[in-house]
Amino acid sequence: MPRPGVCRKPISLALQGGGSWGAYTWGVLEALLASRSVVVTQLSGTSAGAINAAIVASALAKGSPARARHALQSFWLSIAADASVDLVSRLWAPLQRRWTDSMSDWLHVYGAPPTHAANPFAADLLRNAIDRSVDIDAIRSNSAPALFVTATNVRTGLPRVFSNASMSVDVLLASACLPELFPAVEIDGESYWDGAYGGNPTLWPMIDSGLAADLIVIQLLRDRVGQVPIDARAIRRRVSEIVFNSSLVAEMQAINAIRAKGGSSNGMSSLGDVRLHRIGPPSDKLSELGSGVERARIWLQQLHDEGVAAGRGFMARHGADIGVRETLDIGRAFVDAHNRTSSKSAMREAFVPNDASPEISQTVRHEPKLRHVA
Repeated sequence: MPRPGVCRKPISLALQGGGSWGAYTWGVLEALLASRSVVVTQLSGTSAGAINAAIVASALAKGSPARARHALQSFWLSIAADASVDLVSRLWAPLQRRWTDSMSDWLHVYGAPPTHAANPFAADLLRNAIDRSVDIDAIRSNSAPALFVTATNVRTGLPRVFSNASMSVDVLLASACLPELFPAVEIDGESYWDGAYGGNPTLWPMIDSGLAADLIVIQLLRDRVGQVPIDARAIRRRVSEIVFNSSLVAEMQAINAIRAKGGSSNGMSSLGDVRLHRIGPPSDKLSELGSGVERARIWLQQLHDEGVAAGRGFMARHGADIGVRETLDIGRAFVDAHNRTSSKSAMREAFVPNDASPEISQTVRHEPKLRHVA
């Protein structure tokens, strides 16, 4: 509990997916939850980020931030200690090497070989792991922070964002459903795959909600590398990073474009009022060291420790900025340098066609709406 006289600032957390890299997010969350200056009011997550977010939301609904820290630790250490991890590592080592560095490779630990024949048994193992760590009833209660989880509709290819009232183990399973490994998850008569194809993580529900003006993205996938990859392993890794980062890049570029066009202010839901921050991605050294499929306790602990350091470092540098100013330079981080040469006119040309009607421009301006949230 905060000390008397200490006012915690509300924050939103957007948690990217990335397999065992989610242990880095565990470390960041531990640092943020231990801070006496902030309070988590809402979370958005995808895949491993969705599971981290759900663990935090259900624990906060039932207790203090300390309970959430303990719940995260229990989940990640139990995953590392699961006997099926070692078994699958031995049986599928050659296939794991082929899939290394893919954001969803971590799902191998639940027993699914990477073939086109998805394994329902693997889905049951993942379901059980979620059941042990997440209290769905607590998430649906009035005491829980707002939670948004993204999954991808197989038929339409569109992302669907599920909120607290519609949360279930199936929703979390769908958000982490890599189609090569798991059967599609059916919800409300529709089939869903991994949410990272459409939103990794999705930002607009939290921007639109107005619950907190400060939004911190915990990013796992590198948005840039120092050298162009030339060997097959490095190419696969970079392709995965680009593909599964693309939805976040698109959303950030849209925010930048709307701001450049001078979108109208409408309280806290206005993009002009939201202050964006970022923690991560992990260091290049760490990114080159391991992969999203590795489940060794020492690897998860290494990811966790770097996450803790990153979270504490962010609070030391920018804790005073929360509630005051934005610390993420969207243009520099998410817009190509060639498109930054001029401001409003360049952004208008980049994101709105020259022949766009006023109706189309209006639609772009007001895209972040909660009407799509389940």
